[in-house]
Amino acid sequence: MQAPPASDTIRVWDLPTRLFHWSLVACIAAACVSAHRDGEAALRLHFLSGYAVLALVGFRLLWGFAGPRYARFAQFVRGPVATLRYAAGLLHARRGSAYPGYPGHNPLGAVSVLALLALCAVQAGSGLFANDEIASEGPLAHFVSAAAVARSGAIHSWGEIAIYALVALHVVAIAFYRLAKGEDLLRAMITGTKPAGPGAPDARAPEPVEDGAPVRLRAALLLGLAVALVGYVVNLG
Repeated sequence: MQAPPASDTIRVWDLPTRLFHWSLVACIAAACVSAHRDGEAALRLHFLSGYAVLALVGFRLLWGFAGPRYARFAQFVRGPVATLRYAAGLLHARRGSAYPGYPGHNPLGAVSVLALLALCAVQAGSGLFANDEIASEGPLAHFVSAAAVARSGAIHSWGEIAIYALVALHVVAIAFYRLAKGEDLLRAMITGTKPAGPGAPDARAPEPVEDGAPVRLRAALLLGLAVALVGYVVNLG
């Protein structure tokens, strides 16, 4: 399918947000695959992937306050009433009407973003304290009691299943919006653009986000801060 002409599109997702998204996908995939492989290389990849996930989550939390408009939590996170109202009307909305109300994340998308960030933080964070009693131990496991280590291991095991479930739900949602609503969420997260049109529920036209060198420099600094914090915590052990 051909992309809409440039004049009919609007920049919604800045490059740092898109790179975060696909980097998180890659790190989660690497962590899940390496968790079921034997050998020192697989174990090292699993730990490094977990550390990278923590750094990415930290960056996204900072970016949710310091990023461009559609990356900010204040722009897309809505209350339970608005979210339930959106969900109730979703199946009855005409094809192509899902996007015009929300250039960025819609209310259900906001829930998905927050759930994924929380789950990734818990999953990677629990790995820091887990011990499989065979070949691996989290770098902070010796700081807590044996009961806490066991609890962390259980959380880490169940968290993997929860991640699979949330990823599957995410894929289903992408397919639903593409096939039933005519909104290509996948393309938007690759190109950063969406079809132009009336943007917000108050019928104001959406405005393209800033996505130039200052934004990317700010993102690089925040990512560096997140990486440094994770590195400091990991090396406490």
